[in-house]
Amino acid sequence: MPTRTKAGENERRFEDLFRKSAPTTPLLGKKRYTRGEVEISVDQSFIHEGVEYLVEVDSANMAKLLTGQYVLLNQLYTGDKGKAFFLLVHTYRAYNPKRSTNNLALINHELYDGDGIKFGAIHIDDLMQGWVNGVEGFLGILKRA
Repeated sequence: MPTRTKAGENERRFEDLFRKSAPTTPLLGKKRYTRGEVEISVDQSFIHEGVEYLVEVDSANMAKLLTGQYVLLNQLYTGDKGKAFFLLVHTYRAYNPKRSTNNLALINHELYDGDGIKFGAIHIDDLMQGWVNGVEGFLGILKRA
């Protein structure tokens, strides 16, 4: 019986793919945001055209957990929310990223009147099949997803 890939392996898989496909854009590493005893983090980050991309690599079927992460990011993020983007990269087999974006759209609309951190989700298989042209190519695939 095959075992599920561990989260750290999927994070490395994304990082390797990113470095290969977008070699001129440096990955900036994990980011943590805290207030008092509350903390939230993302797995990876990068900046492109003034936007800070906060990347979470999801290794399981975690749409509900990711929704909570989005809420906490909106509450704890210390930068300009208008220049931030929460980017989910799903790795769970046959996962439909629309599940996540539907949840995040509801939260953004209901809690933040549409002014929450922008977001998007993609499956890593989609990136592996057609990613060319650096970050612009990545964002193009994300828009089509």
